[in-house]
Amino acid sequence: MSIVYVYPVSCGWDQTNTDINVTYEVSPDGTNIHVLRQITFENGDENTRFWRGYYSDFNYFLPLNAKNICAYDQQSGEALKWSLNPEGYYTFNLGKRVWYGQSDVFSIEYDLPRNSNTAVFDIIESGNRTQVVLRTPQYYETDIERKDYHILEQGEFVEFVFPKGVTWKSPCQVTCVNHTDMQEIKGTVQLSERKVGITVRYWEGEDAWGMHTLNTTIQSLILLENVTGFPYMPRYNISITQASVEDTQGYGGFNQGSKGIYLLHTSSDAILIHELSHYWTRECHYSHIWMDEGHADLYTYLVLEKTKPDIAEKRKDKTLQTYQKLERKYDLNLSEWDIDDNFNEDNGEFIQFGYSKAFTTIYTVYEDIGPEAMQDGWKCLSESGCNVDEETFINSMEESSDKDIEYIEEFL
Repeated sequence: MSIVYVYPVSCGWDQTNTDINVTYEVSPDGTNIHVLRQITFENGDENTRFWRGYYSDFNYFLPLNAKNICAYDQQSGEALKWSLNPEGYYTFNLGKRVWYGQSDVFSIEYDLPRNSNTAVFDIIESGNRTQVVLRTPQYYETDIERKDYHILEQGEFVEFVFPKGVTWKSPCQVTCVNHTDMQEIKGTVQLSERKVGITVRYWEGEDAWGMHTLNTTIQSLILLENVTGFPYMPRYNISITQASVEDTQGYGGFNQGSKGIYLLHTSSDAILIHELSHYWTRECHYSHIWMDEGHADLYTYLVLEKTKPDIAEKRKDKTLQTYQKLERKYDLNLSEWDIDDNFNEDNGEFIQFGYSKAFTTIYTVYEDIGPEAMQDGWKCLSESGCNVDEETFINSMEESSDKDIEYIEEFL
C-alpha cells in the first residue's frame, strides 16, 4: 500500500515535516534563472504506524514556465522518475518506501526563462520551513518585493538570504537588471497638428520590448487626440527610456516633459499610456495633482477601451474597488494630496488610494456629463492658458454640460 504525499495538503500533513533549502540563481550569461531545491521529508504520519503504509511519491507544484526539470536522490545521486499530473502538480517517485519515523532527502532542479539583460520572476514558497537564497551577479541591480532578508557577498555574486522561520504566503516578485549600453529605435507619427518623432531607448537584447513600446506609443498618441478632443500641443518630440526600479524610484514610470519618459522595464501598456497622457493633462494647467493624475488615468481607460476593452474594464473596476476598500482606512483630502518621491512597501497602499480616489472623482464626472461635454470642457481649459484650480475645473464642466457637479466637493 502506498500513501501519496500531496504538497501542500495531504492526510497526515500536520504530522509530516518537509524542510526545503532553495536557491534561485540568476545566471550572469543571461541564459536562465536556475532553481535548486533540496527537500528533506520526514514521515511522522500516524496513519503509517505499525507498517500500515508508507510514502513513495512526492507531489509538488512547480512554476508553469519551468523547464529542464530533473530530480535525484541526494545520497545516491540516482535520478528520480517524475510526471506531470492533470491537476498541475508534478509527481516525483522517490524510488523507495519511506516508513513511519524515516526520512528522505532529494533534490529538484529546473530553469526559469529570462531576457538577456533583465530577469523578472516570482519567489513562490509556502509555510515557514523553507530557507530561500537568491544569488545575483554583483553588477546587477536587484529589487526584491519583500525586504526581510540579509545580504552576503560571495565573490562575483550577492546572496539575499531569507532564513528558515520566515513565513511565505504569497509570491514575492524579483526584478534584476544588467545595465548595458543603450540601443535605440526611432519612429514618427502624424498627429493632427504636426508630425511627432519618437525615440525608444532600451538595453541591449531588449529589442522586443523596444519595438512593442514604439508601436504602442504611436497607436496611443493617435487615440489620445481622439479621446481628449484636443491635439498634442508640445513643440518637442518624445523619447522613452527603458528603466529600472532605481531609475523610477519605485513607480511604473514618470514623464519628465521634454526630457522624455522613464518607463520601468516591467511596466504594462497601461503605465505607458498613463505617462503619455500627461502630455495632454499638463496642457490644462491643473493646479492640483489629483486632477492631473485622475485625468491621466481616465485617458488611459478611454484608450484601452478602444484597444484592449477587457483590460480596460478590469483596470477601471479594480481602481474603483481599491477606493471603496480603502476609503475608511485613509483620511485623504484630494485638495491636499501630494505624491511621495519614492514608491515603496511602506507608502505604496496610501499612494494607490490617492490615485484611486482621484480617478473615481474624475470618472464620476465623466459618467455624469458624458464624453462630449467633458471634451468641450477640456478644450476650453487647454486654450485658456491659465492655471486651473478646483473651482475653475468645476465651473468649466458645469458650463459645458449645463449640469451641477458641486457634489464632487465631498471628495476634495
